[in-house]
Amino acid sequence: MGEIILGVDFGSKRSGFTAAAALVEGNIHIYQCTKGDDADLWLQNLISRLEPNIVGIDAPLSLPGVYTGLDNCDNYHYRHCDVQAGAMSPMFIGGLTARAMAFSHWLSSYFETKIIEVYPKLGAKRLELSTSYKKDKDYLGPAQQIVEREFEGCGLLNELENWHQFDAVLALLSTVRYAGGNAQKIGLEVEGLIYF
Repeated sequence: MGEIILGVDFGSKRSGFTAAAALVEGNIHIYQCTKGDDADLWLQNLISRLEPNIVGIDAPLSLPGVYTGLDNCDNYHYRHCDVQAGAMSPMFIGGLTARAMAFSHWLSSYFETKIIEVYPKLGAKRLELSTSYKKDKDYLGPAQQIVEREFEGCGLLNELENWHQFDAVLALLSTVRYAGGNAQKIGLEVEGLIYF
């Protein structure tokens, strides 16, 4: 089997909002955690089953550098990449940040999988999606057609059901771009990078 790439839209633990999109042998597969289930365990089981080479996750994988004494890092709320992206503070979404960092540690302990941080909103901006992105369910189909064009011959197997699944596909697209050496990045290497 060839390279497997996974994009994850990481949601709160039991909301059912965590979704993943995997590129496997030229096909894109969509997965979503069920409401009430433990999203962290669900994601670990999915990783164990797929054994992806690269995972792109839409969640902070580090804290602002001020906490570890990094030079040029004096912001207690945001990393440089968060400021550049207009993203939420890793401290404000502390529980999600801690879970993502724990997931990254688990992944590197058991698998030879590269993990990167992605931000679907930047992917949506790069694709010039309408302001209806994540606001209007009727725009989901047209948005899916736009993003499918980016995957050069790899179509989605099913129609996307919600914006969480769509963000998982955007996370996958950023991760595929990273794997191909085409992703843009923001932030500081020592503090944390976001790819898109």
